[in-house]
Parts: sequence; C-alpha cells; structure tokens
Amino acid sequence: MKNLILLIILPVTLCIIPGRLFAQTNLKLSGSVSDSSKPLTFATIRLFKINNTKPLQTVLTNEQGRFELNKPDTGQYVLSFTHTGYAEKKVNITVTTATENLQVDPVLLTKSSGTLKEVVVTGKRPLVEQSDDKTVLNVEDDPANKTETAIDILRKTPFITIDGDDNIKVNGKENFKVLLNGRETAMFARNIKEALRGFPGTLISKIEVITTPSAKYDGEGIGGLINIITRKKVAGYNGTISTFNRTSDHINNYSINGNAKLGKFGLSVFGNAGWQAPTLQHNTNITIPTSKNIYTKRSLDGAQKYSETWNFGNAELSYEMDSLNTISAYLNTDSWSSKSISDQTITTDFTAAPSTVSYYNLDNRSNNPGLNVGSDYIRKFRNNKEREFSLRFLGEFGKQDNKLNSFQDNPGTDRYLNNNSYAINDQYTIQADNIIPLTKTTKIEGGLKAILRRASSDYESLIKYNAGEAFKPNAANTDHFKYAQDVLSAYSMYSFKFKNSSFRIGARVEYTNVKGDFIVSKTFVRNNYTTLLPNVQYTNKLNKLTTLVVSYTKRLQRPYIWDLNPFVNNNDSLNITTGNPDLGPQTQHAVSTQLRYGNGNTFAGINLEGSYSGNKIMRYSSFDQQTGITTTTSLNIGKEYQWSVGFNFSTKITPKWNVYANGSLRYNKVTNKADASQANSGLGSNFNFNTSYKFTDKFTVSTYFGFFQEPRSLQTTYPFNPWHNVAFNYKIFNDKLLISLRAVNYYEKDRAFKNITQDENFYNTNSITRPRRAGVLSLTWNFGKLTENVSKKKGVNNDDILNKPASGAGN
Repeated sequence: MKNLILLIILPVTLCIIPGRLFAQTNLKLSGSVSDSSKPLTFATIRLFKINNTKPLQTVLTNEQGRFELNKPDTGQYVLSFTHTGYAEKKVNITVTTATENLQVDPVLLTKSSGTLKEVVVTGKRPLVEQSDDKTVLNVEDDPANKTETAIDILRKTPFITIDGDDNIKVNGKENFKVLLNGRETAMFARNIKEALRGFPGTLISKIEVITTPSAKYDGEGIGGLINIITRKKVAGYNGTISTFNRTSDHINNYSINGNAKLGKFGLSVFGNAGWQAPTLQHNTNITIPTSKNIYTKRSLDGAQKYSETWNFGNAELSYEMDSLNTISAYLNTDSWSSKSISDQTITTDFTAAPSTVSYYNLDNRSNNPGLNVGSDYIRKFRNNKEREFSLRFLGEFGKQDNKLNSFQDNPGTDRYLNNNSYAINDQYTIQADNIIPLTKTTKIEGGLKAILRRASSDYESLIKYNAGEAFKPNAANTDHFKYAQDVLSAYSMYSFKFKNSSFRIGARVEYTNVKGDFIVSKTFVRNNYTTLLPNVQYTNKLNKLTTLVVSYTKRLQRPYIWDLNPFVNNNDSLNITTGNPDLGPQTQHAVSTQLRYGNGNTFAGINLEGSYSGNKIMRYSSFDQQTGITTTTSLNIGKEYQWSVGFNFSTKITPKWNVYANGSLRYNKVTNKADASQANSGLGSNFNFNTSYKFTDKFTVSTYFGFFQEPRSLQTTYPFNPWHNVAFNYKIFNDKLLISLRAVNYYEKDRAFKNITQDENFYNTNSITRPRRAGVLSLTWNFGKLTENVSKKKGVNNDDILNKPASGAGN
C-alpha cells in the first residue's frame, strides 16, 4: 500500500510543482481580439521575431476573445492575427523591459470582401481536430515536437495508448496498421516500435487516427489505423541517428534514418540493429488435479536466461514521372535470433508415495531471417484532384529455423529429446484501388486484392533414454508439411454528406482457399469459405465542438501455419502443445458509438463498443486424468460477448504544461460452445496518464504511469500489469541532439506475472518473475534539412492473421 501511494503521489507532484513555478516566474503578453460586434473565439495569434517567417509562439483566443503568450525577451516582434473569413492583421510591438507584463491594445478584425481568383484563409488549427471518421493531432505548429520522435508524439495522440516499454495500442487493441501519407509502407510492416523510435518528429505535420476502418482495408479485425502525414513543399535531405539502452533487460538498440529529395527522385533509407544480453528471470509452473490422479501436485521451478539479437533495414526509391504519376520501389531485410536456456527442478507429489524430484534442462534457439520487395504505381487525374488509381505489389520471403533440445534427469529413466523444425514462409500480394468522386459531397471507392501464401515446414522429433545411445526419430512427430492459402477479395464503398451528417456504406467480400499436405503421413487439409464483411458508419457534427460517430463492422481473422501445424512440442513430457490442422477462421461483429469534443487545446472523447464472436479461436488446455498430461492447442470453441467504454482527454494547462490521459474498461463473457456449463467472465482495463512540463526550450520533464489488465479467456485469468516512468529531456548543439534519461518502474526491483488456468479437472498457475526497475538512456541526433516528404511511401501490409508473431525485439 505504501508503494501504491508513492506511485500516485510522485507523478502528481511532478505535475503540480512545475505549474506553481510557472505561475510564479513567467510574465505574460496578452490582449483581446474582436470584430465590430463581438469577441472572436478561436482567432489565431502568432508571435514572430522581426524579419523572421517562423512563429516563436502560437495560441488561440478563448470564448471572450482573450489570449495570453509568454512574454519574449527584449527586442522587436510582430503579432499576426488571423481568423477564418477575416483579413489578417499584423501589429508591431517592442519589448523594452523584462520585468513587467505587457498588454497589447484591443485588435479589431474585418471580414474579407471582394472577388478573388484564389482565396487562402489562414485559421488556427486546434490541438485536436475532428473530421468525419478521423481524429487528427496537429503536430507541425508545435515547436516542441521538432526534436522528438514519432513514438513521443504518439503519446499525445487521442485513442492511442503507449505503455512503459513503448508497446502501442489503438482504441485498446493491439492489432492496427501504421500508414505514411495515407499508404502502407514496408518501414512500419516489420517492427513498428523500433521504426517509430527512429522516425523524426520534424518531418511530421499531423497524425490521423481512425478507430473504425472502412471496407477498403482487409477484414483482419484491426483495432484501427494510424496515418502519419509528413511536411511538404521543399527539397533537401534529413536524417537521424539514435540509440536506446535499458538496464532491466539489457537492451541496446541503434538506428539510423536518412531521407533525400533531388528533383523527381526521392530516397529513404532506414537501418536498425540491437541486442538483448542474457536476462535472468524465474519461472514457476504448478499443476494440481482436482480429482484422483497419478499425482496430487506437480511443480516446475527454476531460472531462465533469455537473449536476442536483431537487425533490419528498409530502402525506398520513388520517381515522380510527372505531376500526376508516381512510381516507387522498396526493399526490406530483417533477421531475428533468440536463445532461451532453462534449468528447472520438477517436484511431483503423490498420495501414498514419497515425492520425486527430476531435473529439467531446456535449450531453445530460433533464427528468423526475412526479405521483402515491393513496387507501387499511383495515378492522379488532372480534372479532379480527389480521383486516384493505384496498383501495388509486394513479395515477402521468410524463414524460421527452430531447435529445441531438452534433458530430463529422472529418478528412473532419463530422457533426451531434440525437437527441430525448419519452415519457409513466402507471400505475394497484388492489389488495385480506385477512388472516384461523383460530386463535392459524394464519392465511390472500389478495389481488388489477392494474397497468395506459400509455406512449408520440415519438422522432426529425436529421442533417446541413455547418454551413450544414438538419437532415434519419433515417426509420429516427424513429417513434411506443405501449406497454401489464397485470399481473393473485392470491396465497394459509397460515401455521401447531407447538411451536418455524413454516411459511409460499404462491403468487402473475401474468398479463402486452404490446402495443407502432410507428405509422410499422407494426410490432407482442405478448406474454402467466402465471407461477406459489411461496414456502415454515420457521423453527425452536433455543433462546432462536438461530433457523434456510430458504426457497425464485421471482421475476420484467419489462422496461419503455426496454428495449423500438428507438430507436438513435448520437451516436457507432461506439458505439451500442438497445432490444429482443422482450425477454421473466426468472425466478429462490433457496434460502436463515439462522442468527441474539441475546444481549442482541450480534447475529450468517449467510446462505447459492443462485440460478438460465435466461433472465436481460443487456446484451450485439456487435462488427462489417467496420464496427468496437459495438452494445449487452438480451437474454434469460443462464444464471446464483450462490452467496453473508453475515454480520452488532453489539454494544455499552460503553454508549457501538457496533460494527457486515456483508458478503457472492458467486460467480457466467453462460453464453450461444446460445453455450455464451461464459461468465464470478468473485467479488463487499461489506463495511461502522461504529463510534461517544459521549463525552457531545451529542458523538459515528463512522467507517465498506467496499468493494464487483460480480459479473461475461457480458462485463464491474466495478471495485473502497472508501469511508471519519469524522464528528463535536454537538447544541446542547437537542438540537434536530444538526451533523454528515464527512471522506469523505479518502485519495484522485479515483479511476478501470474496466469491462472483452470477447469473442472485441474488448476494450473504459471508465474514468471522479471526484472522491472531500470534506467534508460536515449540519444537522438538530427541532421540535415528536409521539409518535403521523401516519397509517397506506399506499400502493402497484410494483418489478417490471428496472433501473427511480431518481428521485434520484445522490448
């Protein structure tokens, strides 16, 4: 309880103290803006140094037409006043003393008049905007974002939650896509976390968040889209070099990002390399049968060391053939290797016999290299700038080489086991999209897509019972598995607006054909199905500040080869896992209502959602009372109802003090379709609070804390996971080098995360104790000058696979 109180008090204190310091030390430059009849709300005031085009400060007037800026140093300045529908007015001011507040005479704006060939009206964009199905964070006007990275800016973005390890959720969900300038790109397809850590904030103009994607996107059940819009109009070059080092899990990560634009050619190169040194954690697994069994309790207890290395890179080249046609090509390579060594003791208790002790050693190694190549063609149309045709291709080629060696030193017979598998995963994607505006308020969209997946897996199990013997193959667990999955899809969508309302009606049809062949056992898997995925959304702008969005979507998730492969992982003879060749897809229906409020620098949003799945894919453990073996596999046995409420809030308390908070509360009930008496229900939740205070243009202190609780599954209850962080950020060398020092989870040295799995036959707890307290040093060096996006950066990314392993460092 003492630690919990400190956890709450310290971050709140870090918020309050800077606010009081600011109130005591900062002087103001203030005034008011009106027209001939009333004060003007949301007028834009920008402060410029004389003969300089970049604003030093930008603020918005309140409902009384009042504004306040931080008083600048002595010198000559220009104040610019703009508002939609009014002519700009500029006022020269001279600051002669640094010890008194400065009051500007009232400013009167006049409405624009006359007929012009082209009218450009400049109005202040609020911190957060609402646009039909989007929520937009405006980044470009905030000077504080120019030396930060994309991951830092995303912490401030509505409906996005980032925990203490930089793991990202959109609308409370882990499955989402990151787009760049409205298109998917290979840079973010492999490791989103590391790519966003290296992507410079100085390139970003705004970030769009879509929590209910349209029928244009695959029916993969994603939680949403993040679209990063880059700045435009000027050529040049830009790059960053960054490092990330954390003590708790011994992570060292280094990345370089370079961009260049020369004439019609654009080039982007991104590289990352890192490693996690062997990190010690403690594992405990206890199984207790609930009825008479060959044993009364079985415990595995011991240490595990985990290490990992990774490197990946991305290169993209674009060519603007003319003002209407762009072609680009990209190449992505990556390689991930991991090693896990466990030394455990197995203690087995019996009713009428003494306990036995065995020693269990496991050496698990994995190597996963990959290569992607792709090309895109984008066609615009001169008579209608909103019309667009695109054609894209992507080829993905990956390998998985896994070797698991185990040894059990038993009181009776020892057991040596080698489980090895080598898999090849290739995938080819081609898609075409067409956007045709009909009028200013209506448009239709349509497209075709084909995903062709080809995979194979050679797996073998070798066993012996004496160190001097030769290994012998286990024929029942040795085979060659060939797998093909073809997904053909088409979509159509119609959008229109009427007064303050807009409607989006669309549907996507996906045909899936699956073939699996087991060469040795001569077993075949055949499955094909067609899925209709409707998508409807209604948006109403209730007033200038409030927007209502109501939507219905149906999504699809497919199993992949690691879910279907029947290879049995039986290194621990009484705890085995296996794939399921008969596993089918799952579908989910979801209805959501979202209310968003934006007023100047304050944004608030609430999201209500209900969903249902009648064929949910779930990990299921069966306990054999005769042998004491627990077998875990995936089955389409879940019927799940889920209800959730989420909220988002952000505000700028002062020009230097920002506060952001978001979270959700979820209730789910899941039932076994094969056994209605087996059900589970409960609450899941997440919360994230973030605040930062800029003491000077160079020095910023920020802190965040939060927690996450996974909703319950059919058999399993998941652990409560809190986090906390305090960061000190300082810029040197003309703001080109950003130094960040963090104290992470500083209240606890380590933490045990316990999963509880149970049914009427057994009770199992699996506890993993990991190091938590850490120090982090992060360095980011910005060089060059670029204010134009390097390329249109397209690309294809397929996220329709359930539980697709992340190609990341796990940090």
